[in-house]
Amino acid sequence: MEKRKGYLLKGKVLDGTLNKPVEQGAVVVDGEHIAWVGMADAIPAQYNPAEYELIDLPGRTIMPGLVDGHTHISFGESRSEEENALYTPPEFRTAKALYYSKKVLQAGVTSAFDAATTYGVAQAVRDAIDTGMFPGPRFTVSGKQITNHQGLEDSFPSNMEFPLGQSAVLVKTKSDLVEAIRLQVKDEVDAIKVSGSNDNLITPDALGASAFTLEELKIIVDETHRLGKLCSVHARSCDSARDSALAGFDNLFHASYIDDAGIEACLKNNCVITPTLTLLVNLIEANPANAGASTASAFEREVEAASVNLRKAFEAGVPLIAGSESGWSPVPYGQWHAREMEVFVKYLGLSPLQAIHANTLGATRLLSPRYRDQVGKLEAGRYADILVLPGDPTQDITLLQRPSRFDYIFKGGQPIDRTPPAPRRRKWYERTKTFLAGLYVFDEEKGCGHLIPE
Repeated sequence: MEKRKGYLLKGKVLDGTLNKPVEQGAVVVDGEHIAWVGMADAIPAQYNPAEYELIDLPGRTIMPGLVDGHTHISFGESRSEEENALYTPPEFRTAKALYYSKKVLQAGVTSAFDAATTYGVAQAVRDAIDTGMFPGPRFTVSGKQITNHQGLEDSFPSNMEFPLGQSAVLVKTKSDLVEAIRLQVKDEVDAIKVSGSNDNLITPDALGASAFTLEELKIIVDETHRLGKLCSVHARSCDSARDSALAGFDNLFHASYIDDAGIEACLKNNCVITPTLTLLVNLIEANPANAGASTASAFEREVEAASVNLRKAFEAGVPLIAGSESGWSPVPYGQWHAREMEVFVKYLGLSPLQAIHANTLGATRLLSPRYRDQVGKLEAGRYADILVLPGDPTQDITLLQRPSRFDYIFKGGQPIDRTPPAPRRRKWYERTKTFLAGLYVFDEEKGCGHLIPE
């Protein structure tokens, strides 16, 4: 049988930009790359349909693979800081991360930004995928996030040693900042991540001042940019978001409480915001009796604040990027990578087309220069990372949350293996060592014991 050159896809074409979709469109895939995109009745003669495998299904949309702007491939769906930082050896963490990478790809995510790693797992996973050893998205990875005592990751008692498995490096002086950045660049990270504030999952007073001073944040940005790397920051509080934008960070994670001064600084310094509200929305919906250090009402207040502040930022011209924060148990891999688009539409007032842009071409702002300009858009010369799905996500954005119904997921011009990985059993050493989820107290009146959940 004669080998085909590639694929000829026909349907509604969403190219990842904010341009109006092409209703009767076509995409020609030749090898790893897209050869042509346009109207189906205008395919150049050089692309002989007989030489390509035709995919022409009724009511289908053709669009770029998703670019998830916030993942943690090394976290292994941890249920607590203790599980993430204290348990599971790095060798097994790496094996788990490679297992989960396939699930992420099968959700339609063909590129992703990894926002912090335990050990050097994210770099290893990135390289194993890039060299063709394992399936997964094209990863851009951060190292361990840089924190001080007021940052997100210094969450354990002060009388114990900072855990080796924590997804952070603890700095105590300004010279520590520079050394941490230089060492991570030596270890071939793509981006530097900073813990600029604390978090309601860790402490109930997380929304106060910035963890670092403006001077310290500028030191981080200057050294990171001098070494040619992207600089991002976990910044939930108003002060951390404003000061990080003033310092010139490329990307602010969360920024739910950003104020007008912070928005103005984002516009001046060309910062983007990656809210990752999916984690908070999932925590609220899951309605746990006790989620971290704070109650569900704290997460509800943050979503309410973000609905006002981030919409204001977007309307002022600050780009928003969609990210899932997959890796924690409220956002397991392969499950929630497309939900942030629905959140953007529902809570922040974006149109579905704007939300899709934020999860495709818009999100390439976070990617490594190695392939930043080669993904995220259906355009001749770019990698053929493509989704073919039934229906129109500009009319129903939730369609993108049902990847099992997609007709095709292409990465580099090849349909990926859609066979679900076998379910994974958790090892005993991955789990928090809880004797009982509450107190078993004696009831004198009834003469027996009963459990009081905590």
